[in-house]
Amino acid sequence: MQTTGRSLASRFKGKFSLRVWLPLAFILACLGYPLFLLFTSAFNVGDPQALPATQYGLNNFIELGRHLDWIGNTLLVASIGTVLAIAMAVVLAWILYRTTVPGQRVFEVLISLPYPLGPLVGALAWSALASPGDGILNQLYMKLTGATEPLFNIYTVPGIIFVMAIFEAPVAVLMIGAAMQRMDSSLEESSAIFGAGRFYTAIRITLPLLLPAILSAALFVFTSMMGAFAIPTMLGTSARFYVATTAIYVMFQSYPPNYPLAAAIGVVLIAIAALGVWLYTWAVKTRSFAVVSGKTYRPRRLNMRGWTPLLLGIECLYVLVALVLPIGVLVLASLQSSGDLSLIPTHWTLSNFHYVLIDFPTTREAIGNSLLLGVGTGTVGVALATLIAWTVYRSHSAGRQVLEQVTMLPQAFPRLIFAFGFLWMVLSLPIPLYGTLWAVLLAYVIVFLPLAYRGMSGVIVQIDQSLEEAARVEGAHWWRMMRTVTVPLLRAGILANWALLFMISVREVSASLFLSGPGTQVLGPAIFSFWDSGGLPKVSALAIVQAAIIMICLIVVHRLGSGKTQA
Repeated sequence: MQTTGRSLASRFKGKFSLRVWLPLAFILACLGYPLFLLFTSAFNVGDPQALPATQYGLNNFIELGRHLDWIGNTLLVASIGTVLAIAMAVVLAWILYRTTVPGQRVFEVLISLPYPLGPLVGALAWSALASPGDGILNQLYMKLTGATEPLFNIYTVPGIIFVMAIFEAPVAVLMIGAAMQRMDSSLEESSAIFGAGRFYTAIRITLPLLLPAILSAALFVFTSMMGAFAIPTMLGTSARFYVATTAIYVMFQSYPPNYPLAAAIGVVLIAIAALGVWLYTWAVKTRSFAVVSGKTYRPRRLNMRGWTPLLLGIECLYVLVALVLPIGVLVLASLQSSGDLSLIPTHWTLSNFHYVLIDFPTTREAIGNSLLLGVGTGTVGVALATLIAWTVYRSHSAGRQVLEQVTMLPQAFPRLIFAFGFLWMVLSLPIPLYGTLWAVLLAYVIVFLPLAYRGMSGVIVQIDQSLEEAARVEGAHWWRMMRTVTVPLLRAGILANWALLFMISVREVSASLFLSGPGTQVLGPAIFSFWDSGGLPKVSALAIVQAAIIMICLIVVHRLGSGKTQA
């Protein structure tokens, strides 16, 4: 009886582990309550300030029916932008991971950089590059050709889509490239044996087998673009092109603010994102997409021979458009003594950097707060993601699949919409979180948790479970096993994911736009405010400071990673 009692207790403990239910409760509380407030406000027809609402109806959705162009514009840029970004990502990932085009390691880094730099930097840079009035590319074009009309106009719908696509493509390259590297090359070799060409094989064999990864990346990019704020606002306002996030921001800033209508827009965007998730699930469950065979194989790359210069040129073109030109024009603009871009060094000055780093207290505060939030988000986010990933893939506790699904849930919500609901949650709590960095940190951890979990789970599944079992056999309890065995083995993955969370939190705008305020300014909203009220040289200097922080983080992580590898 005693043995039976112990067995039942052990089974009960294994099924109902606190390592499952504590993170699950935390995520559901931080995600569920804001969404509850958002949905109830969307149906609020009484006092617009009431949280939660006391009177319900459909008036807000009826009113939204008069502004369907907001939703239509959002779907337009998100749909076409996703197609363009995924097309670029598939081509770049295929060149990087399936061909013998030289420079893979260099281009892996260069192609990934535009994503942590962020869409805000991209919008600011391309407004300086391709504005119809004084864009530097148009100035050079007119001087060289004698033309009187500009060649580019970035303040158009195609311009918005173009900038969104080139700055979202890198994350899709990483997601699709990871699947390409795991694919058995014998499938492509079989196609070649039957006489198919390299490009025919890529289109008819490689792409169909990679459909789940491509669709997963497309869903991520589409959701991100639906919630995009910086690029549509900075490039579309002058053309009176408004998307849903722009409308939400305007309603929030107007007096009196129209919270219920803004919430109704948010609910519609969440419904569209949920439909996208359902379509993805339906598409991948109806077919088999096995890309890794049970036998041992070594991935082989395709020798593109005469096509190599063209494919290398495609990589260089993307790096030029997404990285070199944007950073170059921002550096040039940050050195100007006036609002006009000049290539003459005698007109350059460092006073803009002195202003944003020393003279202006708001930007000094924003830089310091962003560094604190970057460190906090990376540390807390990676620790939580590591715990969840280990629990899902190593334990046998009941509810671990639910925990995984809930962890990935924030990925389906546009960040601006979540921040909108999160603000209401913070305002309704008895704890005075509003106006503190703790509120922003909590929002960042929830918003970026899916990225951290995806990265850590990919590392954990590569570690042989027998190493941990050996520690348990020697009598090590769970915490000691994690500290002495698991965490050291995960060190490289932890460092890489910490750096990712640090970088994207430093450049984040949407998740902090409503939560940051006096005393809690962060870089993203500060750059946006500077763009709205200041001149191009000063806002460019602040953007370069942000980019420099991200670059320094990459260099430090690379050095630390190299040191650990050599050791």
